[in-house]
Amino acid sequence: MAQQQIEQQIEQQLRQNWRQLRYSILDQFGQVSAADVDSATSVNDLVARIADKTHHSERYIENRLHQLVGVGSGQGGNLGERFGASQGGQRGNQNQNQNQNQPFGSQQ
Repeated sequence: MAQQQIEQQIEQQLRQNWRQLRYSILDQFGQVSAADVDSATSVNDLVARIADKTHHSERYIENRLHQLVGVGSGQGGNLGERFGASQGGQRGNQNQNQNQNQPFGSQQ
């Protein structure tokens, strides 16, 4: 599976299952507040916020997010940077485009 597809699936899973996944993220990264994760607007933003609070590497955080959402294996490169470059790309799902740049915590 192409890395871009994995990245899109991660955001989709985060947005669709935010209420459940936010608790897993908060449990995994205890130094991060609910406000920090709820106000993240992209995977890149979420990774940066977690890295800032926990002092873990972005690579480590990306791998943990891969595992938490159950998408891909977390191999290779910087998810956040590549994800930021791919947002709004070749997505067919209108909901994903409408949610782009919206905080994860604002989802219903």
